[in-house]
Amino acid sequence: MQGLELVKDLAELERELARKLDEARRSAEQRIAKAEEEARRILAEADVQIDQLADGLRARIAAESEKLGKEARSRAEADVERIRQQADSSIDRAVEYVLSEVLP
Repeated sequence: MQGLELVKDLAELERELARKLDEARRSAEQRIAKAEEEARRILAEADVQIDQLADGLRARIAAESEKLGKEARSRAEADVERIRQQADSSIDRAVEYVLSEVLP
């Protein structure tokens, strides 16, 4: 009888261990699913932040490019004006010289 009781106890213990193992497996699967969901959420948030940073950088680059373009245009206009003034004074001197040589 003791042998039969031992076999019954072992069978009961095996069923209990199988049940606990199954619970542990389901629990692990649930935790894995939650972790995967959290990872997807974090990646989605990171994608949004990356897009926002990229948009911000594009805006900064556009603004800086516009600023640099305006500065270059201003410098070029100033150079043109300076050259025009130098040319005008040179033309005036040249006209005076020619007239002084031609007219008595």
